[in-house]
Amino acid sequence: MSQAMKAPVTPGSQTAPLRALLREWRGLRHLSQHALALEAKISQRHLSFIESGRAHPSRDMVLRIADRLELPLRARNELLAASGFAPVYPERPLDASDMRMVRDPLDRILKHHEPYPAMVLDRFWNIVVRNRANSRIVDGLVDTASLASRSPDGRLNFVRLMFDADGIRPHVRNWDVAGPALIARVRREANANPGSPSEALLEEFAHLAPAAVRSPDAQPLPPAVPLELAVGGSVLRLINMLTTFGTPQDVGVQELRVEMSFPADDCTESLLREGAAGAES
Repeated sequence: MSQAMKAPVTPGSQTAPLRALLREWRGLRHLSQHALALEAKISQRHLSFIESGRAHPSRDMVLRIADRLELPLRARNELLAASGFAPVYPERPLDASDMRMVRDPLDRILKHHEPYPAMVLDRFWNIVVRNRANSRIVDGLVDTASLASRSPDGRLNFVRLMFDADGIRPHVRNWDVAGPALIARVRREANANPGSPSEALLEEFAHLAPAAVRSPDAQPLPPAVPLELAVGGSVLRLINMLTTFGTPQDVGVQELRVEMSFPADDCTESLLREGAAGAES
């Protein structure tokens, strides 16, 4: 058997045939052919023919199956492309003129969250934009320019920012909680979206929190993650929460995440407000 025939086909591969993608995604969603056929309102026989390559689905059927599999928009486009159809969902850069309806709310969220830190992450876990509170804290602890220069794309990456020895990790007082929680998030995303950038990041940093990597995927993630940062002679006690767009129709927008930090005690509240006031004076 040739090496090419041995190579596994995974979702996220641009050259994967439709039948292989469907089988992989169905397996990831733990659905039998019978269960998916019922959900998509087609016969199990027809679904079997599609997965074996003996039948070619219509565009509407591909979208219906993708919807029942609850696939991210990027994966839906990949299914369509594997079926010979044009992608349905656009992927526009955030600075495009017609993306102002997304940029403006993001800018407002970050600005209104002051003096608490907040940032926007993309599918690569790169920091797309952050507010002044985030910059004050992070840039005061880390040489962000140097850290960004060591990333393959030269951008500041949140996972590398947290896990790198020259990053935030040495300043985290509760690393035994925060580290595994972050790796668990990366692992969950990598498992749910094979071929995503999270897979490479998981491989790069999993050794720093191996127990989180071995945890069952069904284990629920905490709704919020506590983070204790040693800043100067003080400790910031924060609660971090994640926000995503609920009903996006753009691939990139669906993959954006807003990471927001809130003070966990009155002392942190005061420190954050004092830091903001000092920066403005």
